[in-house]
Amino acid sequence: SIQRPNHKVVEEAPSPFLDPTTRKAMGEQAVALAKAVGYHSAGTVEFIVDGDRNFYFLEMNTRLQVEHPVTELITGIDLVEQMIRVAAGERLSFGQDDVKLNGWAIESRLYAEDPYRNFLPSIGRLARYRPPVEGAQADGTIVRNDTGVFEGGEISMYYDPMVAKLCTWAPTRLAAIDAMATALDDFEVEGIGHNLPFLSAVMGHQRFRAG
Repeated sequence: SIQRPNHKVVEEAPSPFLDPTTRKAMGEQAVALAKAVGYHSAGTVEFIVDGDRNFYFLEMNTRLQVEHPVTELITGIDLVEQMIRVAAGERLSFGQDDVKLNGWAIESRLYAEDPYRNFLPSIGRLARYRPPVEGAQADGTIVRNDTGVFEGGEISMYYDPMVAKLCTWAPTRLAAIDAMATALDDFEVEGIGHNLPFLSAVMGHQRFRAG
């Protein structure tokens, strides 16, 4: 595990760059695109945004995204369940106005890639794999870890190097980042090269924390 310096810095949370007006306009364009192509399932429309909040279509991913736990944590909606229900011919039981955004969530992808070797893939056996405790924490934050590996299992060269998707939720962005820093410190992985030190460093970087 990575030990993080125990220091407290008084920080002012930055104002979100993506304001409600821009978010609403993006959502409307995404819905219009899905309707135009007759798409009926979970999907993600991606945009590029400039400094003046003008946005431009980039691509549409017609599938569940790797970041779906973030959406689930801030909306309380199980996207996988909804995909299955829609595929079975059911209509959504809620409308857009029923979807409320609550708090902030952040996701770190734990990869079998070695940041000390220019992020080269690393294969081997997970001699130790101890993720942080999941669920509601004493400070009111939430930790979630989506994974398919286990201690003693092998990370081979034949598959994607992602080991786990570690997510945290908190009422504010900085609190979510601090919760992630703690969760990363509590994550124990041995036997392969991995990016936990890099992720931990990002959580403490002032430019990242400042948005």
